[in-house]
Amino acid sequence: MIRNPAQEIRINEIADTETYVSVIGTVVLNNPVDYTMMIDDGTGQVEVFGERLCDIGSIVRVIGKPFEDGKGLNAEIIQDFSKASVTLLNKVKAWEGRL
Repeated sequence: MIRNPAQEIRINEIADTETYVSVIGTVVLNNPVDYTMMIDDGTGQVEVFGERLCDIGSIVRVIGKPFEDGKGLNAEIIQDFSKASVTLLNKVKAWEGRL
């Protein structure tokens, strides 16, 4: 099965019409009972359902399928981006015209 690549977007741009999305944000809340966490990228927040939780304050990239008109994200991949420079990444995106 061939799958389309995840589209790298901001949280406020997530829509149900997207098949797979990739977002980078800071974990602002996690719920160990429901195995959910809320991430924020400065443009909005999205609730992430996944198999693992990350610490509050850590920066993560989540790749998954959106639902509920972009308010939720079923995570297939959760990556720790705490050592990455998100500021530098945003500068590169702006330079490329993707921000």
